[in-house]
Amino acid sequence: MSSTPPLLIDLAGVARLAGVQRPVASMWRARFSGTADPFPHAAHQKDGRPFFDAMSIAQWLVRTDHGNNPEAVADAAASAVPRGFDFADAEHVAAVDALLALHAVTGETVGGLDADALSRLAAVADPDDSCLAAEVSAAEPAWAEWADLLADAAYSPLAASRLLERRHASTKAAGGSAGPLTADAEALLLGLSVALMAGRDSTLVVAAGIASALAHELISALADSEVSLAEQPERRGIVRRLLLDGIALTLDHTSGLAPRLTVTRLPSAGALLASEMLRTLDELVLAMRDDDRALVLAPAGVLIGSIATTDALTRTDVLRSGRVRAIVRLPSGLVTSAAREALALWVLGREAGDVPLADRFTAVADLTEVTLTRAARADLASDVVAAMGSAHDVRAHAFRFTRLVRTTSLLAARGDLLGPGARAATARSSTRELPALLDQARASMPDDVPVASPTSAPGRPLDSASVDALLTDRHLRVLAGTRLAHDEYSPTGLVAVGAEDLDNPAKIGEHRVDPMVFAQRHPSARLTAPGDIIFRTSPTAKAWVDADGSKVVAHPARVLRIDASDPGGLVPELMALDIDRSPGGAGSWRRWRLRRVAPQQTAPLRAALADIATRRRALEHRVEALDAYADLLAAGVASGTVMLTDPAAAAASVPQ
Repeated sequence: MSSTPPLLIDLAGVARLAGVQRPVASMWRARFSGTADPFPHAAHQKDGRPFFDAMSIAQWLVRTDHGNNPEAVADAAASAVPRGFDFADAEHVAAVDALLALHAVTGETVGGLDADALSRLAAVADPDDSCLAAEVSAAEPAWAEWADLLADAAYSPLAASRLLERRHASTKAAGGSAGPLTADAEALLLGLSVALMAGRDSTLVVAAGIASALAHELISALADSEVSLAEQPERRGIVRRLLLDGIALTLDHTSGLAPRLTVTRLPSAGALLASEMLRTLDELVLAMRDDDRALVLAPAGVLIGSIATTDALTRTDVLRSGRVRAIVRLPSGLVTSAAREALALWVLGREAGDVPLADRFTAVADLTEVTLTRAARADLASDVVAAMGSAHDVRAHAFRFTRLVRTTSLLAARGDLLGPGARAATARSSTRELPALLDQARASMPDDVPVASPTSAPGRPLDSASVDALLTDRHLRVLAGTRLAHDEYSPTGLVAVGAEDLDNPAKIGEHRVDPMVFAQRHPSARLTAPGDIIFRTSPTAKAWVDADGSKVVAHPARVLRIDASDPGGLVPELMALDIDRSPGGAGSWRRWRLRRVAPQQTAPLRAALADIATRRRALEHRVEALDAYADLLAAGVASGTVMLTDPAAAAASVPQ
């Protein structure tokens, strides 16, 4: 009989279960190996990676009060896997997802059933094998027990399915352009879809490349519309996700008469190369009817950038059709597995009718430097809908991001379709509104108005610059972090700042190193100076400004130091904000774009940001005090130690 525990967890899973960074779990394993209550020993090895008994780990975390999850025992199943299961294997994930759907549809637990019983139950729930019968037949019986535990740990089969999808997506580091979309990208597609279908009795066509979670959001947001799922690898997973949410979808039984909105993403399973993606796009355009619309999300290099001559001819044919009504270049970082790649949107609609080709216009926008906030997404959707309308709609709309260009100029373009003009127009449009937005923001916080009172300026900013260029120009220096051993930490001494501390700067100061030991082992290491920016690149980009200096920076965190004699318009606090919004990943930091300000504005901006930070800390302390008071008050009343008077009852008892 195998001695392997029913649920296994690796060190990354331990960190996820405990709510800490991955290096912390490794440190626990080493630091507590020889103590009275050691970190549990590995129960299994696979490809050189140690796996542990998940329940033993969870009990150790609770017993020793390590980590940030007091419910580790209840949550263990959500961070563990049964033997033989691999999150990177799409078929394994689909099998457990099907078991969760079976659990939801039948209302019964599936654990404890043998393979034959599971197959019979699946055949009853899915007689046409539209989404789960085949997957259940391929599942291991032990996975069914885990599916029940997973549903309990995630609080519902639907939440467990979402967790499965996220964990599977995290294994697609090599997925490139076809990797999972970020939440901002999905929200943009959802908002544009809702806007394009508003007031129209249309059919939503979910085409290739749309993940189950996004398809579920689209169908839920457009609940009154008919839905058609194109033949695609994601189809069965989408149907399962709908069943988990109690939505019974009648597939492909639409009237066929209503206008269609097709939402597709490229590359997909059948279109990986640029030529294949453009051919798919051409086929989509040819199949469109007069009132149909489509949203196509694909790499900007294919839809907009310079491509091979034969591919450019295909793209030109699509543009010549007159159905491309809007072209939008999106910022990079919207694909989790391709942080440096930019995506683009093509919005397709009714062709320009009898309007001669020379008189046709297409709306274009370059959002490379725009953060996709909720307001930005809403304004872009408004721009696109207006561009899809009549000439009167176009004249009546104040465009924020897009501008109209002659379609002939796109057809004649050699290389990038948009060129620098669209980006400059977008930047001017977005910055022009800043004074009004500042006034609105100040009006929304009457009790905590910052001291700084901005006034309108001519608007001649310094250009932003990459970290690499700033290093070359000697405005910046980069200092490596110090590799610290576990025995260098001590209760007192120099403050040590590690990469994990940047997630919660309030905890900086909890880790310290002995100054004598540090000086002996690292004689050439440097402490931070006031104004240094401590940063990391993984798993996300994070930065923090050290206002006081004299701190030890622990590898893999590093330091960016501004040259005081020639700062080049750099402001530490502004740099930290820009880094926090930049894509992470190894080597990405040299390409980060940092904003700069005029020299005479550096001191006022730093003072204003410091004032805002002070006010923020004061508000945080007030919130903590209110939370503490609420806990004490509830405990006092519950224990009978104190009592409260009902104000309404007291007022009613006063003689009139």
